[in-house]
Amino acid sequence: MLFLSYWVFKDCFNLNILLTRALKQVKPLQNLVSQCGYQPILFPTLEIKPLNSTPLKSQYDALIFISVNAVEYGLEVFKNLEQQCKIFAVGAATANKLSEYALKVDAFPSKKASSEALLAMPEITALADKDILIFRGKGGRETLREGLGNRNIVEYVEIYERVECDVTTLHRHALLQFLQSNQGVIMATSVENLSALLSIVKQIDGNILNSIKCYPLVVLSERIKTFAKLEGFTQVEVATKTNDEGLLEALTSFVNLTKP
Repeated sequence: MLFLSYWVFKDCFNLNILLTRALKQVKPLQNLVSQCGYQPILFPTLEIKPLNSTPLKSQYDALIFISVNAVEYGLEVFKNLEQQCKIFAVGAATANKLSEYALKVDAFPSKKASSEALLAMPEITALADKDILIFRGKGGRETLREGLGNRNIVEYVEIYERVECDVTTLHRHALLQFLQSNQGVIMATSVENLSALLSIVKQIDGNILNSIKCYPLVVLSERIKTFAKLEGFTQVEVATKTNDEGLLEALTSFVNLTKP
């Protein structure tokens, strides 16, 4: 298969978009991609599994939820806590999920979802001598603990883990469909997500790994872009908003720039 060093999308409609999000969570993004006239192809790279975790205490001064998954899988833990505390979210999507469960969010970074953006907020910098519980997945980044730990007691409750998917017929058929055209874009929403994509493709056929890296990639953060570049992807577009709408905006902007 021949690939262009600079992509020109001649037919933007029916353009293949490889979606690598977990099957249980991909539907909203899949619908947005379809509504924009593109062809979504499902290639789940991770599955989310709950973990049985219990905090050390029953009362905290502040709770921080680092993702939508942290909200969904952390509700049972939350119900067993004294709930007279501040609640913070790492971004708008996480805050919206908390609001769906009628939980009041005291603060969240509205423009860019990240631990760094949350740490920069005055509501967070004002925390001192507090007991803080962070709801997260297993093996997450240490940014929040490092930023808060000098002045507070910080504890994690890891209530889910992301596990690389086993290779299935769905993966083989999806990859075959995607590679039938050199007109396509891959979407990745985390470093773990992208790493698992490369692992699964290698298991299916290591000879096409370099071909996959020739496709344009749309991601949610500069951190993912840095990882992608190190892995050999040549064209990476970063969304300006860390949500599904931001991914679509980045995709549409990229496609418009590469029209003949």
